[in-house]
Amino acid sequence: MDSKRRVLFFIDSLTCGGAEKSLISLLPLLDYSKVQVDLMLVVRGAVFEQYVPKEVNVMSVPHSCSLVFRIGQTWFSILQRMMRRRHGAEIRWMAMRGMYEKSKKEYDVAVAYQQGFPTYYVARKVRAKRKYAWVNADLKNAGYCEAFNKPFYDSYDKVIPVSDVLCDLMKNTQYVDAEKLFTVYDVLNVDLIRRMSQEEHENLSHPDVTIVTTGRLVPPKNYVLAVETAALLKKKGIDFVWYFVGDGSERGHIEKLIKNEALEEQVKLLGMKPNPYPYMAMADVYVQTSSFEGFGLTLNEARILHRPVVSTNFPVVYNQIKDGENGLIAEMTPESVAEKILMIAQDEALRNRIIEATKQEVNTTSVTEPKKVMKLLL
Repeated sequence: MDSKRRVLFFIDSLTCGGAEKSLISLLPLLDYSKVQVDLMLVVRGAVFEQYVPKEVNVMSVPHSCSLVFRIGQTWFSILQRMMRRRHGAEIRWMAMRGMYEKSKKEYDVAVAYQQGFPTYYVARKVRAKRKYAWVNADLKNAGYCEAFNKPFYDSYDKVIPVSDVLCDLMKNTQYVDAEKLFTVYDVLNVDLIRRMSQEEHENLSHPDVTIVTTGRLVPPKNYVLAVETAALLKKKGIDFVWYFVGDGSERGHIEKLIKNEALEEQVKLLGMKPNPYPYMAMADVYVQTSSFEGFGLTLNEARILHRPVVSTNFPVVYNQIKDGENGLIAEMTPESVAEKILMIAQDEALRNRIIEATKQEVNTTSVTEPKKVMKLLL
């Protein structure tokens, strides 16, 4: 008789995002002599799916027949236009929860590895002896309604924020009772990131200053601020190019802003790359302009590659950046971000000091965090 624990992980998709990269880094580090893992996805075929370990059974979330499901999607689109202030994940659940079928299997442990729809589905449609909900974003700033989400989180045995600062932020909200919180950091495979950063990529121009930002082109990443900063750098006569690595719903809007500011030569949209690390590695300055984050995984990745970083001052940034030591923290204005970029670009002593600080950092999440997760699963 197989004594392995039956475990379900559920995430929307394996596109190029922080939660997705964290899960793909975690899965190979689990002990498959003790766990039997299913991975449930809403959207199949995204770029990181190829990195799922062979021991993991990948499956789609079960839903009703195609016609009924399309009707549900249409109703979801209508509600989105009517309820613009509500988070899209909440609207999707309200519109389509009846279109998604319950999981046929029963699990020892079920893990919603993302806030929003995975959390709702695992809470209401999965049978499991224990349930854990990962939180990868600042729920309040992301626009999740406390009253709507608390009943779902109440049904979980533990709620897992991915940073200490995010945990503290959640203690001051009504989403979840504080005693359920247990921090597990996003997992980073340092050796893999450094190896992947050495892979070949297309030849790109290298002016005096090469700036790189990676991430989905979505509102929370605040690429509008990045474009405004680029316009300011151009007015100052700086010879630079800023590469945006990623794709998303805001791409058309960002392209219009770039054209309006005549920044076609300075700001380049490279699209989504399965391997973003060679682009990170070529940065003179790595910049994160997010309005909020759950952790800010790409900042950690850039420091693993010993790139000096500039980040906006979203709350959880202080979990990993000490301003002036291992990076610079800017206000959420183009003037402040531009100033910090120029400080690194033009002050060689400061730049070298920050780079040396990143070389002294030791990231142990690939050792410590899988052990925490295995304890939760067992």
